[in-house]
Amino acid sequence: MPTYGSNTTSYNARIGELGDPSTITVQKAIWRLDGAAIDLDNEISAIEAEGHLPVYNNVWAGFSAGMTWEQFARCRSISYSSDQRSLALSATIVYSTLYYLNPAWSPAQYALPVSTEYASKSRVVRIFRQSWSIAPSYSVIGTDSSADIGGTAMDGGQISTSMELGQIVVRIRKTLDASADPMNAMYAKFSTIINKRNSIAFGGFPISSLVCESVTMQKAQAGFEFYDVVFELLYDPWHHYEQVADTGEDLLPKLNGSFQPTAVKWKRPSLELYDFNPVIFPNGSGGTLDVERDLTLEGWWY
Repeated sequence: MPTYGSNTTSYNARIGELGDPSTITVQKAIWRLDGAAIDLDNEISAIEAEGHLPVYNNVWAGFSAGMTWEQFARCRSISYSSDQRSLALSATIVYSTLYYLNPAWSPAQYALPVSTEYASKSRVVRIFRQSWSIAPSYSVIGTDSSADIGGTAMDGGQISTSMELGQIVVRIRKTLDASADPMNAMYAKFSTIINKRNSIAFGGFPISSLVCESVTMQKAQAGFEFYDVVFELLYDPWHHYEQVADTGEDLLPKLNGSFQPTAVKWKRPSLELYDFNPVIFPNGSGGTLDVERDLTLEGWWY
């Protein structure tokens, strides 16, 4: 026979913005059926055992047909208070989730927060030639150039000069659900693109202009099951090439009679090409319509 009785005295639901938890707050009244006072310190386990309070981190049991994001909400906190004589216990239970209904999908699907950040940086490069005839592009020279890039030697008899070349850091952030996909398996998949160049255009950046420098994964602040993964990609307008002069046995640039390099070529480290799309956005790749990818890179789903 049950020892306790309970009922729900209030229910409040709040739908949050993208990245802001949607919450359900339930208040319950709990009492002993024999009318005795509740000894909260010693009876809370018995109250939980009878099902008057949820198990911490369990999915909300009140989900019913017609509800959407509520099916993903988990118990995040339980607080208690009692009246002066401890004849009734008031419990406030908060459920939350980061899942949202993405209206751009048809049929409707649920997703987790995604976003992209951009930042600028630069690298110092050596310039032997200006106004070169062969540009540092993947489509023109592939990996390494065996041909002289042409152009005009730097003025004033300089062998080379230094300049800063602007780059763009692209950080793609995604929230993952460890209860749906184990994080160790997800990281093993994501790590396959580390130190790789993009084999097809990605996010508006041309082939081979991006290098995946790192993939980090850490616990999200909201919810036991949520993790944040950050892909850090580096865009370089020179496709990560540098001007390199042919050298002699002394490892110094070979010079002509005008003390200018005899040959200058585009060179860069040899990195494997990889399609980033199906790794970062597993619901689609290449030209396949992928709403999550579009939302992440364009920042808006309409």
